[in-house]
Amino acid sequence: MTPHQSNSSNEELIASFSEEERQELYRSLTPAQQRNLLYTWRGYKARKNQLRPSGDWRYWLVQAGRGFGKTRTGAEAIREYVEEGARIIHLVGSTAGDVRDVMVQGESGLMNCFPPARRPNYEPSKRLITFHTGATAHLFSADEPERLRGPQCDHFWADELAAWRFGQEAWDNLMFGFRLGDDPRGIITTTPKPIKLLKDIIADPHTVVTRASSYENRANLAPAFFDAIIRKYEGTRIGRQELEAELLTDVPGALWTQALIDSYKITFTSIRWDLLVRIVVAIDPAVSAGEDSDETGIIVAALTVSGHVVILDDLTCKDSPLAWARIAVAAYKKYRADRIVGETNNGGDLVAANIYAVDPSVAFRAVRASRGKAVRAEPVAALYEQGRVHHVGSFSALEEQMNAFVPGVTTKSPDRMDALVWAVTELVVDPEVTTQRVILDANPPANWF
Repeated sequence: MTPHQSNSSNEELIASFSEEERQELYRSLTPAQQRNLLYTWRGYKARKNQLRPSGDWRYWLVQAGRGFGKTRTGAEAIREYVEEGARIIHLVGSTAGDVRDVMVQGESGLMNCFPPARRPNYEPSKRLITFHTGATAHLFSADEPERLRGPQCDHFWADELAAWRFGQEAWDNLMFGFRLGDDPRGIITTTPKPIKLLKDIIADPHTVVTRASSYENRANLAPAFFDAIIRKYEGTRIGRQELEAELLTDVPGALWTQALIDSYKITFTSIRWDLLVRIVVAIDPAVSAGEDSDETGIIVAALTVSGHVVILDDLTCKDSPLAWARIAVAAYKKYRADRIVGETNNGGDLVAANIYAVDPSVAFRAVRASRGKAVRAEPVAALYEQGRVHHVGSFSALEEQMNAFVPGVTTKSPDRMDALVWAVTELVVDPEVTTQRVILDANPPANWF
């Protein structure tokens, strides 16, 4: 048992204080004592459920709502491990930007947890942090799971694991290297999503789970957060997940389930690009571009020679018409797509005008919804059930919309899902005759889809 795991009664008492009681304690101290508290986590700033649990565990899962203080919890736990003798630490986030901007340099990140005299040395070009003890932390993006293949560690911090696009692959590679030291420990901080990887971690007997809601940190959050976010989503299904940190089950009557989507996922390395006969970028435009407007759904999908669909990217955004048009055209060029498909019920000719304003040479097809969302979505859902649609990794926001869509019940426009339906419809359900790509391999392997 480490020194920090043997809490004094005084630390436990302060950890149970309300924010008002903490402020009262702070005001009772001298200026010198107040300065010392700036970097005092255990025994002052931390709430009880932000402290590492005692006991014999390998993985500490902090399953908490938005704004709870997950980042600070993870960063301070790593700081304690450094002080206790940890040598090699792996920091893994959803993307390289998330690792840098949230886990390392963020307001609650590692660099801001240490007092100035002990602040780590961060070398972004090397993806490396060196601590005052000589310990090192190596930075990894879950978007690049192969970089985790080989390196070893005695501790790790995995942030927002439920949002990792290639979660299973990144986790597996992390686990293979998690083998140094006498007592390796890992911290996982995430808002939950009903994915198999997270369920497996929760079910692991070596995992201890701390579940907490957004409301517990209300005293440290801006009032605007509660006005704009909490009040908008509390009581809703997405609020139960994002605020209450509830691991949701499947929605009765939904056209898709997470298990169905997960069953046929693939990785980038398994794609045979020479066997893709069509690629499209599908757009479901928002009516307006205001702060409260819907997002503009943008999905990139491909058709294989055997009639399967591969969902390559989700570039959905909340932006101006010209900005989303630029994103769509950039995807069209990046993936060498055959055409952009745009739903024109709301935007009319302006959808095409926006695309052509960015690049008049783009091949564009306007589509109009003459049937309801459910009627259009059902044949696409049937293709999933047949195992003919494959997501390249996880698209958590898209999959949430799909899993929550119940025909005749869902009222909010599922922008990402709508764009996906348009993409699959264009490729398989109701394709327009087009010149197909040249297949480079005349004899594709029989086991590829």
